[in-house]
Amino acid sequence: MNNIGNAAMADTPPTSAVHDTRSIRKVVWAGAIGTLIEYYDYTAYAFLATTLAALFFPADEPLALLYTFAVFGVAFVVRPIGGILLGALADKVGRKPALLVSVVGMVGATACIGLLPTYAAAGIAAPVLLCLLRCIQGMAAGGEMGGAVTYVAEVAPDAKRAALTSTTQIGCLVGTMGGAIAVALLNMLMTHEQLLDWGWRLPFLISAPMGIIALMIRHKMEETPDFVKLERQNKVKKAPTLILLRRYPGPLLAIACIGSCAMAGYYLPFTYLVTYFQQQGIMTAQMAGWSATLSMTVAALAIYPFGLLSDKIGRRPMLIGVTLCFMVFTYPLFLAMKLSVSAAMASQVALGLLEAAYLSTNYTLYCELLPTSVRTSGINLGISIAAIAAGGSAPYIATWLMTYTGSPTSPAWILIIAGLISFLVLLRLKETAGRPLAIE
Repeated sequence: MNNIGNAAMADTPPTSAVHDTRSIRKVVWAGAIGTLIEYYDYTAYAFLATTLAALFFPADEPLALLYTFAVFGVAFVVRPIGGILLGALADKVGRKPALLVSVVGMVGATACIGLLPTYAAAGIAAPVLLCLLRCIQGMAAGGEMGGAVTYVAEVAPDAKRAALTSTTQIGCLVGTMGGAIAVALLNMLMTHEQLLDWGWRLPFLISAPMGIIALMIRHKMEETPDFVKLERQNKVKKAPTLILLRRYPGPLLAIACIGSCAMAGYYLPFTYLVTYFQQQGIMTAQMAGWSATLSMTVAALAIYPFGLLSDKIGRRPMLIGVTLCFMVFTYPLFLAMKLSVSAAMASQVALGLLEAAYLSTNYTLYCELLPTSVRTSGINLGISIAAIAAGGSAPYIATWLMTYTGSPTSPAWILIIAGLISFLVLLRLKETAGRPLAIE
C-alpha cells in the first residue's frame, strides 16, 4: 500500500476546469442535488418505519417492525451491485449518463413507494413490491455518490477540488434533515389516523418534483474534460471493474477502510444518538430530534470551510488529524453525554463537526487515488463495502455492544476502532492535494 498515492497522481498534464462563478455553481448543483435526494429517501423511510410496519405487514405480526427495518437494510445490501453497474457505465459511457440513470432510479422507486397498495388492500404483494422498490432504490443510490463526487472533482480546479467536491456531502446532510423534517411536520399536522390513511405517502411523492428538478439540472450538464480526454485518447476500458480489481486493489482497500470511518462517523452522531439519548433517559424524542438537527446544521455549515482548509494544508494532515480526534475524544464525549441535556447536545455537535471535517476531504482523496479510467467504479465499490461494514450496521453493532457489555459508552469504540483503521491506512498514503488527476 506504500505506493497508493502514486497510482493516480502520475505526472499528467492539467486538464481544463471551470473557473467562473456561474459554471462552478452549476457543477455544484449537479453533484449535490443527487446526494440530497439519496439521503432524503433513506431518512424518510427510516423515520416512517413504525407507520410502514403497520401498513405493509399483518396487524398480528409481532415482528412487523423488524421486517420493515430488514427491507430498509436490503437497500444497503444491493448497493454494491448498483455501484458496480453504474460505475462501469460512468467509466465506459460517461459521467453524465450514469448520473441521469441514478437519479431516475432513486426518484422513480421512491415515488412508486408512495403509490403502493397496503397489506390490507393487496396482501402479500404489498411487502413484496415494497422490497422490490427498495432494491431498485438501493441499486440506483449505489451509483450516485461515486458518480457525483467524480463529476465535481474532475471539473473543479485543482486548487479548489476539496472545497467544491465537499458540497456533495452538504447535500447528504440537507437531504437527511429534509427527510426528518418532512416526517416531523406530518406528525405535527396530522392525526394518527390521517397519517395511516394517506399522509405517509406524501414524503415519498415529494421526491417526484425533486427528481424533475434534478433531471433538468443534470440534463444540462456537460461531460467532464477528463472523460472527454480519455475518449479522445482511446483509453476507455471495456471492463473497468476487472481492471480496477487487477491493477488497483490497494486504492480500493484504502477507500473501503477510510470510508468505513466516514460511515461510522455519520450514522452514529446523526442517526444512532437520536435513539441513544431516549434509551438513556437523557432527552425526550422531540428534544433528541432537535439535537440531531442542530448537529447536522452545524456540520453542513462547516463542511465547505473545512474543504477550503484541506485544499491549503493537504489531505493527509486533514484526515490524520480528524482520525486522531476520533480516537482521543469520542469516549470522553460519550461520558459527557450523561452529565446534562446541554452537555449531550454539545457532545453531539462536536462529533458532527469532526465528521464534517472528515467529509470535507475523504471523497476528494478517493478521486485522487484512482485514474479516470476506473475512478467511478472504484469509488462506488469502495464506499459500498464501507456502507455494509460500518454504515447500516453501525446502529446494530452499537446496540449489541451495549447489551453485551452493559456499558452505555461502549458504542464509542465503533468510531475509535474505525478511526484507528483509517489512521493506519492514511499513514501509508502519499499527499495528493493540488495535483492534476491522472487520466490512466
